[in-house]
Amino acid sequence: MSKLQDEAGETFPEKVTAFHDGMAVHGRYGQPCPDCGSPVQRVKYASNEANYCANCQTGGRFLADRSLSRLLREDWPRTLEELERRKRSG
Repeated sequence: MSKLQDEAGETFPEKVTAFHDGMAVHGRYGQPCPDCGSPVQRVKYASNEANYCANCQTGGRFLADRSLSRLLREDWPRTLEELERRKRSG
């Protein structure tokens, strides 16, 4: 049984939202991750987007944004450290 089902019990859940405590970085693009403090990243695909912590969730690697990463190719940062280096030098 899911946490939402546990909270609702036998009744229909009220005040349902996509933001749950377990979704620590959902909707927090650019803000610090509550676990490690790294900036929350965003990847877009079609008309959707997903926020994630590159440090906690992908081992420091950036997820590729199809259109932008194809456009930038070699200039697309592969890791959080690479992005920070580029920000400091540019």
